[in-house]
Amino acid sequence: MGAGSSEAESGRGKSAIKGIERCAIEVMRSHAGDPDLVEHKVQAVVRLSQRARMSSTYKPALLKAIARISSRRPSNAITLRELGAEFARLFWNQTIVFHLRQAATITKEPEVLGQIRKVSAAAGVRDFSRLPRSAAMAIEIAMAQILTIDVLRRFHNNAPVSMTPLFCWVPGTDYIALTDKARDFVVANHTVLDLIANHWWAGYLEKVNVLAPAIINKVQADGARRGSLTAYLAILAGLDEGRCFYCNRVFSEALRPSVDHVLPWSFLLADPLWDLVLACMDCNLAKSDRLPERHFMDRLVERNVLRSHRHSAIFSASPSIESGQEYRLYEAAISVEWPGYWVPASTY
Repeated sequence: MGAGSSEAESGRGKSAIKGIERCAIEVMRSHAGDPDLVEHKVQAVVRLSQRARMSSTYKPALLKAIARISSRRPSNAITLRELGAEFARLFWNQTIVFHLRQAATITKEPEVLGQIRKVSAAAGVRDFSRLPRSAAMAIEIAMAQILTIDVLRRFHNNAPVSMTPLFCWVPGTDYIALTDKARDFVVANHTVLDLIANHWWAGYLEKVNVLAPAIINKVQADGARRGSLTAYLAILAGLDEGRCFYCNRVFSEALRPSVDHVLPWSFLLADPLWDLVLACMDCNLAKSDRLPERHFMDRLVERNVLRSHRHSAIFSASPSIESGQEYRLYEAAISVEWPGYWVPASTY
């Protein structure tokens, strides 16, 4: 990337931070009586997000956890178990569903991710809400322990001099303490603190997941919410696609088609027609959210070229991409170590 591109990226980053700050100030003005004091406080939090030295995403996650817990249960004390439970919820989808890196150094993965993967594998669960209570309690305790290893102590490092600490923690205690003023500030402005945390978090993730799409949406998501693909069944059937894209079996009464994303939905976070194919349920379930082997991308690109010529009216109505962009997105998924490379057990 040339110097001009770097300067442009830097300029966009600074503009984004300014935009977040302006948005945050407007939201906070609507929730407080003293606009000047509100502006001063939100600027201090934004400055912290700009100046913080980070080797992982623990700091924005902690800010988001405190804001969310305070919105549900205003208090001068938040237990480490409460924070641990919120940490597990916040990192779960980013780890298990979206496969996002949380640190710049690949060989030094944050402990939170390792704990989540271990619990998910042991319980055989991908959906956090389905985690057995015993497993949920175990991960809460593990997350609480991680918080005591420098995360709480370092949160306010590099904060502007004008910033009043949001909380204090005494090593050996099992809670963080908020003064009356800090509690009232967090409770009244939890929405904007969540907004700041999201953009702080996403900004860091964009640096360590360079080609991953829709990062801000993945950070903001409380759950992996997918829309129905039923409408696409008729559309894809109308494109004369009567065989399973993967195993090549012909659909019949005994072998019903289903709609599958060739590049996983959890990577794209979208349902573009160019990424959708008909697959038998055996292949769909077996592939899950893994990448297929590369020759399936060759097949997808060839199929999209045919689709665009034969069914231009239907295909042009869906969000499109440049020719060959499928390959670039596939390589992007590989670059962030997305699970792969799947092939059907047999082909016909």
